[in-house]
Amino acid sequence: MNLGVYVITLNEECLIEDTLKHVVKVFPQVEVIDLGSKDMTLECLNRFDIPINRHVLPEKRYKHDPINPGTAYTIIKNQYANKHDWVFFIDGDEIYDEENLLKMKAKAGDERHTAYRVGWKVVRETKTGVQKSDILINGIKLYKTSDYEFGRAWPREVLRSLTVEHNKERKKDCDVWCWHGVLLQRSNSIPEKRGREKKRNGKAEHYEASLTWGDTYKWPWI
Repeated sequence: MNLGVYVITLNEECLIEDTLKHVVKVFPQVEVIDLGSKDMTLECLNRFDIPINRHVLPEKRYKHDPINPGTAYTIIKNQYANKHDWVFFIDGDEIYDEENLLKMKAKAGDERHTAYRVGWKVVRETKTGVQKSDILINGIKLYKTSDYEFGRAWPREVLRSLTVEHNKERKKDCDVWCWHGVLLQRSNSIPEKRGREKKRNGKAEHYEASLTWGDTYKWPWI
């Protein structure tokens, strides 16, 4: 079985070293797909002896522009996925421990399901410290490439079936999770664009209403 493992980065200098430190131990074949980072992400990546594939996403020129970063991102992910029988995509702000990575590694090639989900434990910063959430079921991260492909990447990823009949993993089967720094303060080395800021604020409002938060007095993945 040919398994591809890719960490996807875009301005992830705050978390990328924490993301990679366990991944490189469990998956020696891991590669990075960088989508045009302008902060110190690449300098951080150079501390690891892993291949870095660099891409630059196009700017969106108008509302319904067919040449846009989401479309380009979809094409890039499918190009890398098509090189392998199974593929495991990890975002640059998703932090797994070795136990959960080994669980995911064991699922690759298991034909009882052809796609596997990852649960998030979302982390956010407040004025008084750091808070963490309960597990929130997120999208599929590991899948058999002959059965699936990405139909859309942004604003919400859609993994569509390529077969008439396929096994969909049920939410209750999700026993792999990671910390997700989606609500952490981002790097100060680059300005946050208005659209990204609006997206973060929207997520913050959604998670505030739907998740239970608990205080933690250190970074939860330490």
